[in-house]
Amino acid sequence: MENKEIDHISGTETTGHAWDGDLKELNTPLPKWWLSVLWVTIFWGIGYSIVYPHWFRGNEVIKGVFDWSSRGDVENALDAARARLAPQLAKLEKASLAEIKKDPDLSRFAVKAGEAVYGDNCVACHGTGANGVRPGSGYPNLTDSDWLYGGKLEDIVETIRVGIRSGHDEEKTNTMAAYGDDETLTPEQIKNVAGYVLSLSGETLPGADIKAGRQIYMEEAACNACHGDKGEGGATPGAPRLNDRIWLFGKDRIIDTITHGRRGVMPSWEKRGLTPAQIKAVAVYVYTRGGGQ
Repeated sequence: MENKEIDHISGTETTGHAWDGDLKELNTPLPKWWLSVLWVTIFWGIGYSIVYPHWFRGNEVIKGVFDWSSRGDVENALDAARARLAPQLAKLEKASLAEIKKDPDLSRFAVKAGEAVYGDNCVACHGTGANGVRPGSGYPNLTDSDWLYGGKLEDIVETIRVGIRSGHDEEKTNTMAAYGDDETLTPEQIKNVAGYVLSLSGETLPGADIKAGRQIYMEEAACNACHGDKGEGGATPGAPRLNDRIWLFGKDRIIDTITHGRRGVMPSWEKRGLTPAQIKAVAVYVYTRGGGQ
């Protein structure tokens, strides 16, 4: 049997490992209290994995002998919340928009419920405060007075319900033509009409012939058919106003817009699964942000 080496200072057995000749590693046993805690945690972990969810079988979580899961707790809490809100939601669904406006309690409930719906579904595009993600991003600011398809509460409800180029049977579909891609206008003509359009709101485009641009706007491209003779726009075709300084895609990209067109999409939230009550609620919330007409 190999003789064990004992350190003459501590009286503890060594492991046989040594560094630089004289520096030796002691084989000091772990404290009993530490080992006891280790074994307790091991048995506790085994018991916990049996009682509570731990093991997976494919995508399924084995719930354990208590049949409990944190997801189940969340679902129960949501069910309780839905049950608590059900009477008010039913009242909101049955009420007309005029009745909602006249009922202060129902209106307050619609705003709070709509804020939650907005936060879950709309904030990614329209921003936390409904003022768009950033100017010129293509996502409308909902707190100003520019509304492509009308800013009355009824209009907002309808836009949310059917969407824009959304695939809904009643979708709103007006499209900005691509005058450059279609070779309807030359680059020079596009620059001139862009200069004229910018002039409607007091802006300028260096090098643009405003007079020639107006002729293109009124005759050759017939932009006034949608945007109006004075750039006033119109909710029926869904044409934006051009005589203010609100630019959905940015005034610096107007040549790009005329050249390639615009075909932005707004989902149909009816198709996405929002209930009529939720659609009314989020419309009321948006309307109260200050941009409604």
